[in-house]
Amino acid sequence: MKVTQNVIHDLLPAYLAGEASADTAALVEEFLRLDPDLARTVESLRANPLPDLPVALKPTQEKETLNMTKQLLWWRGVLMGLAIFLTMLPLSFGFHNGRITWKFLDSTPPLGAALVCLAALTCWAGFLYVRRRLQATGL
Repeated sequence: MKVTQNVIHDLLPAYLAGEASADTAALVEEFLRLDPDLARTVESLRANPLPDLPVALKPTQEKETLNMTKQLLWWRGVLMGLAIFLTMLPLSFGFHNGRITWKFLDSTPPLGAALVCLAALTCWAGFLYVRRRLQATGL
């Protein structure tokens, strides 16, 4: 396999950071001996390295992130449970004298049914919102 300049460009960040294996460093150095233009570019990068960016994290940042994730997981469970319950409530039924009777719909005024449906939709929206926030954590 022929090593091209694109392959060396891909290896340069690890090589310049000193994180490349001995074999990779030898491969890059051999290529730099054969390509003086790229060797000059690498030397200029070594002479003027990028400054390290300061990391301004609070000492308690990890603990706060963990606590927030735990809280979001708790809310996800609660909202999903409520959403399922409120979704199934209007669909609850029973058997009376050989007939299926809808318990909730028969005995609930229209405003009550509408409020339960609205509450179910709100819980599903909250669940989806929390789920989306948790996707950033990979959970």
